[in-house]
Amino acid sequence: MNNLMISRRKFLQTASMVAAAVSVLPGLSAVAGVLTEESKMTELERSVFEKLLKISLPTSGTALVDPATLPVLPTLEGALLAGMAPHIRQGLRGGIGFFNDGAAQAFGAAFIDLSDEDASRFVDRWTDSDSVPERALAMGLKKLTVLAYWAIPTTWGPLGYDGPVSDKWQLPSLGNSPEPQA
Repeated sequence: MNNLMISRRKFLQTASMVAAAVSVLPGLSAVAGVLTEESKMTELERSVFEKLLKISLPTSGTALVDPATLPVLPTLEGALLAGMAPHIRQGLRGGIGFFNDGAAQAFGAAFIDLSDEDASRFVDRWTDSDSVPERALAMGLKKLTVLAYWAIPTTWGPLGYDGPVSDKWQLPSLGNSPEPQA
């Protein structure tokens, strides 16, 4: 099923890294690195994220901005992938491959080759799975995709959100506050 042939242990590590990456995405703008050839998305990764974007953000018939008109994938690539440590980036790459190949058993094709309806059912199946790695990958990849969309300021207008008040009120950044001492 998986041409990457990753072990259960490696798969669990990958799922954990995806979950950790998702949890730090909002703060990554301050630590985003330089996009290198090694951290750029492969064609497979780009195809997986494009399919996830299409099924996760159906904006047709709504006031929301069509994700196809926005630089969502470059935002994801520049804000997250560029700042990842190489071993985490490789783990994520393996996880994306495993996720893509995971659809073949139940749906007869790789995730990127599924219809939008089957792709949605596959993601829902893995999101609701009793298997923690499957659940972590499905939820993590979907969250990365959706967070990259909402990170683009032009998506905020239909929500009535006009940006952080610290920018609007021109409040100077005071940096990070130290943790309270007990």
